[in-house]
Amino acid sequence: MSRRSANGKPTLSKDAVVEAALDIAHRNGVAKVTIRKLADTLDVSPMAIYWHVENKDELFEAMGDRVCRDFVLANDPAAPWHEQLRTIYTDLLDVLTRYPGAAAIVVPRMLYSENGRAMTETSLALMRSAGFDVREATQLARHGTRVVIGLVVEPLFTDTTIEAVRRAQILDGYEKMLKTLPHDKYPHIVESAAVIAKVEDREEFNSLGIDTYINGLIALAEKKAISDRAATPRFGRP
Repeated sequence: MSRRSANGKPTLSKDAVVEAALDIAHRNGVAKVTIRKLADTLDVSPMAIYWHVENKDELFEAMGDRVCRDFVLANDPAAPWHEQLRTIYTDLLDVLTRYPGAAAIVVPRMLYSENGRAMTETSLALMRSAGFDVREATQLARHGTRVVIGLVVEPLFTDTTIEAVRRAQILDGYEKMLKTLPHDKYPHIVESAAVIAKVEDREEFNSLGIDTYINGLIALAEKKAISDRAATPRFGRP
């Protein structure tokens, strides 16, 4: 049983505050996460919230810590570098998908958490092992995180501002509109109308996004290796 205060209400905890903030971010967006909104949601006074977090920045930091707590490295050190990166970014995607509204808060704060630092350190080490220099490895790791964020906040899956039935009606109308376009001018849009309007398999959609990024890394690493070999002086007979 939860502890109760003198007036009979459950005692508010920091975890409850953070979970409520994450829920607001998911339902209404990060911009709607305010101390006043939190207080109204939890049926407490704003001062009760300030007892647990000093300000909004501290609240966001706590939200980031809470999400990062769910991320645990599960890559196999014996696997090829690109397969390890695939595992890392897929796992990061799975975690952030649980908290889509908080993705923009979590990522800038990842290096403030132990789990976030472990993920970043491992990702950079794998990039370096593939032959990328420090600058390249850092930029490529940053791009990987951005790919994940893009998949997490994809409006096809995260738009919660429209009721489900109404949303389905809007998408049906959108698909019909695309199918009525002149076929001789937009043949590929017309044939792709159903897929453009609706992505029914989110897992397949996300997997393709991660695969595209990883395959790009492999191609870049191979291109860099060829370039480095060509630039290496050769001794002996010409």
